[in-house]
Amino acid sequence: MGDFDETSNYCVHFLDLCLRRIVRGRCGHDRDAGGFQLVRWLCRYHNAGYGWGSADAVDPSGNFFEEDAGQTLDVSTDGFLGGVQAGYNWQSGAFVYGVEADLGYLGVRGDNFVVESPDNFGSTKLGVYGDLTARLGFAADTLLIYAKGGAAATHYKVSYGDLDGGDPDPDNNASKSGGRFGYTVGGGVEWAVSDKWTTKLEYQYFDFGKVDLSDLDGDEAKVKIDAHTIKIGLNYKF
Repeated sequence: MGDFDETSNYCVHFLDLCLRRIVRGRCGHDRDAGGFQLVRWLCRYHNAGYGWGSADAVDPSGNFFEEDAGQTLDVSTDGFLGGVQAGYNWQSGAFVYGVEADLGYLGVRGDNFVVESPDNFGSTKLGVYGDLTARLGFAADTLLIYAKGGAAATHYKVSYGDLDGGDPDPDNNASKSGGRFGYTVGGGVEWAVSDKWTTKLEYQYFDFGKVDLSDLDGDEAKVKIDAHTIKIGLNYKF
């Protein structure tokens, strides 16, 4: 996990290429594989949902927030999200496995201004995101139950610091924006409503690690960013 400030545009472009390559792929036909019927298909989803998370800061020295060493400031985030997803799946018997790429807008944000002691502030916003995951599931009739996990990336913006008279202290605050790599795990259920159309309900957890902040005096704080999402999706199988 880490920053990709200088290459955030390349990351988004790479995820977009992944989606385009998957969508342009060709579906395979059924074939016999060691006594099992192997089925391959390509799918594309449109999804929307709700996300929530946290961006919790810690000041190891006490100088960044001008409080005791180890002072913390917790920021809760939430918001609505949407995007597109494409995947390629294989089915052998009741087992389904595949790969998926997701690209969308996370829209998770929040702030916390503590005017009274310890008089600190913090704000966080997550925007464009993408992930590339592997999926493994078990199919029973028209229902698929699956788990997934892989790499994730997002664009973020954070601002944290000390308050002086209710306003940010110019010497004890820092802001940072750019891209973060991380990981995601989750799972969900998918229902086949016809031969070509399915709908799904999916949960994912995202961990984007810790962002390092430094104020004008060189005092440092670390902000740990994570998010949870619940999505519903509509899928067409090619």
